[in-house]
Amino acid sequence: MDLSRRSFLGAAAGLGRADPQFSFGVLADVQYADQDTANGREYRRSLDKLRRASEWFARQRLKFVIQLGDLVDSGIDNLDRVLAGWESLAPKRHVIGNHDGEIGRAALLERLKLERGYYQFAAPGWRFLVLDGTQSGPEGARLLEELRASKEPNAQTWNGAIAGQQKEWLRKALKEASAKGERAIVFCHFPVLPASCRRDHLLWNWREVLEILDAAPSVAAWINGHDHRGGYGVRAGIHYVTLPGVVENDIRDCARVVDVFPGRLLIRGQNGTQRLELRGE
Repeated sequence: MDLSRRSFLGAAAGLGRADPQFSFGVLADVQYADQDTANGREYRRSLDKLRRASEWFARQRLKFVIQLGDLVDSGIDNLDRVLAGWESLAPKRHVIGNHDGEIGRAALLERLKLERGYYQFAAPGWRFLVLDGTQSGPEGARLLEELRASKEPNAQTWNGAIAGQQKEWLRKALKEASAKGERAIVFCHFPVLPASCRRDHLLWNWREVLEILDAAPSVAAWINGHDHRGGYGVRAGIHYVTLPGVVENDIRDCARVVDVFPGRLLIRGQNGTQRLELRGE
């Protein structure tokens, strides 16, 4: 099931009238650049789309807004301009995407006000884990070569991996969440479930990451960008949501608000609402 305008579940009525515990905004692949449209990517129009999304988010009661990577196509000048486009929104969270990685690492982290690409933050009863698939080092290089040798569709340089210390950090954070009775939502630029995306967009070590998530009863959802078409799948009670890319789609089909309830998540956009039931509830 993809999250395009045609298939996004339409009727919000009757999905729960009680107020959520809290809500947050999310969007992916703004990919702004001061360059002409190419291959369906309207690079310059992304600034106006971001402005419109910001105006919609500002009318909601949001705990935070998170963008899922590829804020720009490339270039530090483009990044400075697009960051100014949603300066009014606070607090903001950032995920690093493959195009963002083309900017110098130190400058990128400074502009995004991050110490490193993976981190966590919390709300009462919930833990949010942000992963960085763009810094996989020698392990990532080895994975890519193995995938190329096997002629796997995701053996592409535009993908990445969750590798090294970050994998252990993920395991530890999910274990801590379970021990504290918290639910967890994981954000990453890259998808890990084949049902939620085109296979050539999958994280290089998606199978390994799925095993980590399967073993963690705290996980409610994995939310990512990268595949601009969007998508959705569920495995072992975990919801895998791929947001459509802003650069290629109507902003009404891209910007989402997630309403968090004890037993479900409601993902709503300007064109409809999707209800996700949480396992263990």
